[in-house]
Amino acid sequence: MVDGVDPAARKFGAEVRRLREHAGLSQTKLARLLPASQASVSDLELGKTRAKKDTAERIDAVLNSDGRVVAAWEAQYEVYEPPDWYRKLPTLELRATLIQQYHPLLVPGLLQTRDYMYASIRAGRRTEHQAAVNAKVQERTDRQSILSREEPPFFSVVLDETVLYRRLGSPGTMREQLEYLWEVSKRSRVEVLIIPASTWDHPGLDNGFMLLKVPDAGNLLYLETGSVGGVVIDTDTVEEHISRMGDLRGFALPPDQSRALIKKAQGEVE
Repeated sequence: MVDGVDPAARKFGAEVRRLREHAGLSQTKLARLLPASQASVSDLELGKTRAKKDTAERIDAVLNSDGRVVAAWEAQYEVYEPPDWYRKLPTLELRATLIQQYHPLLVPGLLQTRDYMYASIRAGRRTEHQAAVNAKVQERTDRQSILSREEPPFFSVVLDETVLYRRLGSPGTMREQLEYLWEVSKRSRVEVLIIPASTWDHPGLDNGFMLLKVPDAGNLLYLETGSVGGVVIDTDTVEEHISRMGDLRGFALPPDQSRALIKKAQGEVE
């Protein structure tokens, strides 16, 4: 998080504090009864630490809150718990000096506007709890900070032209997203390349993928398909995707012509 506090942890902590004060206990008294340190209780209430469910259950018992602490924990955390394989990606992105990504369907998360994030998540998960959607949007937003730091990685994206015409959200959402894609593509450390829709038989018609060059780890491959994904270090598989990325780049237009396609698509949003 930008301020170092998890929004879900902040909300849960605020509810714990409300229930503690309602029970007439100080932080020190609650800490003694758990047992825990007063500092750990303070950090939990301020959202600086993320409580485990068994901690919520112990607090609930001490405060005699009839399940309200546990319910607050479940409302913040059980609706969306990032899988272990996904948790590795932001760490790798922070360490990478080069990130290359291909996507046949959507603008990649690192280049999405917030409205486009909401629309793309909702499109695939129409019954998802709003708290879960908000958490995913916040995660993507946090990941984008790597592109604004003093020494960002070089980020190269190859997209199929159909991505520019796939309508999500509203006309305003799409115009804003395409404008941002056009603007960010002019940064010295960002490259956006578009494969024209008229291209025959290019090798990117199945799933997208990401390649990361990480110091002391070499070249890594990140794959994600629906709810399944992970980091691949198998040399042959990584090399296969490096070769595929080279082929895709060969089919794509150079940066200036790609920007022209983005601008053209933006003008055709109705």
